[in-house]
Amino acid sequence: MTHIDSNTSNAHDAAQHTQPDPTHQDFHWIEGMQQGSLYGNLLETTLDVSAGIHACLQLFYARQLEQEANEDADPEATAAPAIGVVHADQLMRLAIASAGLLRDEARRQVEALNEDEQMATAT
Repeated sequence: MTHIDSNTSNAHDAAQHTQPDPTHQDFHWIEGMQQGSLYGNLLETTLDVSAGIHACLQLFYARQLEQEANEDADPEATAAPAIGVVHADQLMRLAIASAGLLRDEARRQVEALNEDEQMATAT
């Protein structure tokens, strides 16, 4: 069994050496010197997560509006909501969790910056 795994691994390694390197590069909103910095990473994360939260809340809100409109409409004039109850619940929970993660990351970075500042002034 070990012999087979070893041969498979060697064949895989040989195939990797004959293939060109992948061209994929990580996406970044920020270009230049701030890319990859603590502040730049926080801004990029904030932009991505807040855009996701925004989309979740828009879908949830559209569903709520349609539900309220259907309650006031004649039965033959009702329209299907943008998303069902289960998906609305999942999107709201995702938005809540995402906002909490974003808050926690910002708090962590604030604490790290404060600790760095305290260390710098102590020396």
